[in-house]
Amino acid sequence: EFVKNFALQWLQVQRLDRFSPDAKLFPTFNDQLRAAMFKETELFFESVIREDRSIFELLDADYTFLNKDLAKFYGVTKDIKSAEQVELVEGANAFYRGGVFRLGAILTATSAPLRTSPVKRGDWILRRILGTPVPPPPADAGSLPADEKQFGGLSLKAKLEQHKRNPTCANCHLRIDALGFSLERYDSMGRRRDKYSDGKPIEDAAALADKTEIAGVEGLLKYVQGKDAQVRKTLSFKLVGYALGRTVLASDQLLVERMVKAGNDATFAQLATEIAVSKQFRNRLGQEEAKPANSKVALNAPTRKREF
Repeated sequence: EFVKNFALQWLQVQRLDRFSPDAKLFPTFNDQLRAAMFKETELFFESVIREDRSIFELLDADYTFLNKDLAKFYGVTKDIKSAEQVELVEGANAFYRGGVFRLGAILTATSAPLRTSPVKRGDWILRRILGTPVPPPPADAGSLPADEKQFGGLSLKAKLEQHKRNPTCANCHLRIDALGFSLERYDSMGRRRDKYSDGKPIEDAAALADKTEIAGVEGLLKYVQGKDAQVRKTLSFKLVGYALGRTVLASDQLLVERMVKAGNDATFAQLATEIAVSKQFRNRLGQEEAKPANSKVALNAPTRKREF
């Protein structure tokens, strides 16, 4: 339940329920694959939690969970026993899988129906992993055509470069696009690819506003791992909000900081324990009854009540 109610909502995997790639352009995507992608994501998170693995294995794990259909869809040649049950598959990095950035559910849910969307993927990384979202686009920002065939012969990267010439768009896109382009080797259904549909090579490298270049998913991992404290803060912030069932307040910052200080080797159990023993998880302010004449508080006085 924690995986479904926290992890999948935190990473917005539920978007996959409401999204499908264009049926004509991507006829092999179906409900069976959708279900297998959900299961892959659920079991991956469950393994990190139940086996007390480091929270950073969410990013760089070398394993995933596949059944025969999903393995075939991904182009994985390993021998998978079951066509129904999703099973643990080790050595996933060898076939370009492992970690949240290479999960089919997330790669699909952050795409557009007719093509990939570096903007959606980059925005997802900023919001969900780094916790540094950009403001909503201005009303006059415009948008790219839904179909890349309408780009006038330009590549997706060139079309976005053209779009960034609008000063009102540039600031946000300089933060978003390089992160999203690092995942361009995965198509709208999360399959690995080496060329675009027109035969041109994949463009999966771009620079951020500070000129830092991110090349491919390996470059993305290196960049995000360099922001490890920020990643831990984002996860801790989300966990505190989930556990308390309310907006995280300034008074919660010390709790968040304690969780961040647990480091990259921290487990979900450690973070959950930190929350469970905290003052704000165990208590909430309530109305105090008048003290009796002997100045001792009545045993049944509801001065504080548990909240969850």
